Amino acid sequence: MTKNKNKYKDIGVDIDEGQKFIEDIKNLTKKPITSYSLSDIGGFSGYVETPSEFSDPVYALACDGVGTKIKIGLMLDNLKTIGIDLVAMCVNDLISSGAKPVAFLDYYGCSKLDRSKGKEIISGIVEGCKLAGCELIGGETAEMPNHYNENNFDLVGFSMGVNNRNKIIDGSSIESGDIVLGLPSSGFHSNGYSLINEVIKDKIIDNSFMEKLLIPTRIYVNEILLLKEISKIKGMAHITGGGLNENLSRIANGKTICIDKSKWVMPEIFNEIKELGNISEDEMFNVFNCGVGFCIVLDKENAKKAMEINSELIEIGFVSDRNKVDFNFV
Repeated sequence: MTKNKNKYKDIGVDIDEGQKFIEDIKNLTKKPITSYSLSDIGGFSGYVETPSEFSDPVYALACDGVGTKIKIGLMLDNLKTIGIDLVAMCVNDLISSGAKPVAFLDYYGCSKLDRSKGKEIISGIVEGCKLAGCELIGGETAEMPNHYNENNFDLVGFSMGVNNRNKIIDGSSIESGDIVLGLPSSGFHSNGYSLINEVIKDKIIDNSFMEKLLIPTRIYVNEILLLKEISKIKGMAHITGGGLNENLSRIANGKTICIDKSKWVMPEIFNEIKELGNISEDEMFNVFNCGVGFCIVLDKENAKKAMEINSELIEIGFVSDRNKVDFNFV
């Protein structure tokens, strides 16, 4: 008897289902978000053109993922918003240097493709791109049954932005006496979930609390691009893993950035996780954004102007001459 030949489908990779999923994505993206895209989903690569307002364009690139926040979505059987998280984590990094997001790509790796879950994820990505004003131009779906376990999967995003060469904001002009303003976060965003998952493990947690942990990352693109045009921003930081300390230290420019924690109230969800996990306040601020998701640094005059433009901005700190550290809580 002749032994049956091995087939891709027999080991868990269904090429036909993958092609159907590509058609699902095409249907979700058939209405362009912007005029920058020059190609359709499904080609070997995607093309975009440079927006006309850039006279001396340079390109900013960013890559990030949703991380273990995915576990919360799987627990609640709700993957509708993690695509927004994916876009947010990338485009918020782009705008930290003043770049305008233009294009986005995703990587979705799984053990076995579930088209219904896949469509939930891609719908969230499309929604995130709408909020960021950029275009989903392609990506990769990888079905790897010998690599990913059961219903676990990975989600990674890649974004491209455009800036004029002389408009790059890198913190190099930050001086002593400058003011630090913060914009509120929508929650934990997509950072620190390895700790959060450990805190809630084996505990009886109601769905309403879990849903608060799933609130998508806030996208700051529109607010920041408007502020960039009207006020002279010297430096910006997207507050991700490592909290205020690590992320503001990146733009300190040889100075000490001093933050006053009493300037804002930590949202209740952070306090709930703090108490549930018996986490110290220092550890909270070392891991999470603690209610401030994005920071900008300006001189006093422009800080005042910015707060008149955007009432959500809170003055949370200042810049002083360097005292052996890039960051300090006061």
